[in-house]
Amino acid sequence: MHICKGESKTSALPCNYLLLLAVMLAAVLPLCVLGAPLADAPTDLPPDEMSGEKEEDDQKNTPRPEVFNIINIWEQVLSSTNSHKKKFEIEFSSNVEYALLNRYKLPSVPGKKPNSSSSKEVCFQWLAKGLMDYKVLLKYVVREYPNSPIVAKVNAAIPLLIAHIKAKMRNADQVVAPTSSEEQQWLKKLDNPDLFHRKMMAHSILRSLNFFLVDGKRLYSKWEMPKGKPRN
Repeated sequence: MHICKGESKTSALPCNYLLLLAVMLAAVLPLCVLGAPLADAPTDLPPDEMSGEKEEDDQKNTPRPEVFNIINIWEQVLSSTNSHKKKFEIEFSSNVEYALLNRYKLPSVPGKKPNSSSSKEVCFQWLAKGLMDYKVLLKYVVREYPNSPIVAKVNAAIPLLIAHIKAKMRNADQVVAPTSSEEQQWLKKLDNPDLFHRKMMAHSILRSLNFFLVDGKRLYSKWEMPKGKPRN
């Protein structure tokens, strides 16, 4: 075995071994410099594949256009019913307190509002039933205020909201509108020979309707708007 010059016999490596090691390093280093990937190293996805996955996630988190349309209808109706208090004060020249309407109880309301743990089906049943009930009660308001812009806007929107909500329910047939007999009973119970009483009852219906629509929009948005989207 040949020993390289200048090295002791006990610690020196064979020259042939050193030459072989140098050749191996010379073969490997260019690959490292050029950035050749290792067999088990993860590779980046092509840009088009990455964008495809992102678009799929965005689609899952984006409401359908119809949802935005319904939200828009709801907001338009609320913009009208929210003005009720101001119209009330103008009509009575601030001589009648708005809180007086608390004394006038409605014969039918959609019942207790669903709580935070209620299912989507329960929430939407409450919404659909409430809209049907208020559609009947608004007939009383029309008697006292036939040219009310609030009633006109709400009456135009209610059928659209009911149809949309029931289409998203599993058991939509369980929610039915009041019968003609029930309608007559409600309207008869609301009637009163005193003009002031009738007007107060009509305003009480509009006030209660506004509260219902505020809660209704919040419930609808909870189920139909994805997380992270603004909910008013």
